[in-house]
Amino acid sequence: MSDYKDDKIEDVLVDSELAKKLVPNKFKFTSQQGRIRRQKLLMGAKKLSETQPINDITLAAVCEEAGIPRASAYHFFPNIEAIFLALRFLNAIEILEVLGTVENVNYDRWQGYLTALIERCVRIFHADQTKAKLIYDTNTPDFEGDSFGEDIDHQIVKLIYERLSEGYEMPKYDDIQDILLVTYSIINGIFTLSYRRHASITDNYLQEATTASIAYLRCYLPEKLPHKNR
Repeated sequence: MSDYKDDKIEDVLVDSELAKKLVPNKFKFTSQQGRIRRQKLLMGAKKLSETQPINDITLAAVCEEAGIPRASAYHFFPNIEAIFLALRFLNAIEILEVLGTVENVNYDRWQGYLTALIERCVRIFHADQTKAKLIYDTNTPDFEGDSFGEDIDHQIVKLIYERLSEGYEMPKYDDIQDILLVTYSIINGIFTLSYRRHASITDNYLQEATTASIAYLRCYLPEKLPHKNR
């Protein structure tokens, strides 16, 4: 989140279907002052979430932290849940972009590529604990009923499938992306368990997520997939 500039936040939010659900005015405030205020509200919520349970944070507290009048805040977000939903959305986009930088050509086997992806996720969470909190904490507002979470999951799975297909001769399964979605769910489930027990993704649970996901995929993928363009 810290790497996002005002204009990039504006573009990502305005261009998304999620924007239609986040604010009643559909992000019509595109002036420089509007972008700055939206950014301040997001960063105020992020700062408070670093030291407080998310469910304890109120819109009034975020407005005070951001130095934005509460009446003005409603132009950007109708409630505190919308602010944290926007933060989680931006975090997910950032994570997706980072995962896209992991190249499969650096690994002889698909197991190495998958391991690198999982380790890269954990480094992201260690560098910014609020990202993990927004996804895995029991005190996080319930985002699971919103389609954006499912959309992000499918985007990550699509990225993994495309990278595997670009680098390796993948078996022809009609439901291969469903298989990868189960793999992703296994990893997320273990990360959730780790965070809720230790408030962090520990090295032990990182290893468990890697072992379990590779073991599951071995039911469908051969131990060594031929590389393309080699």
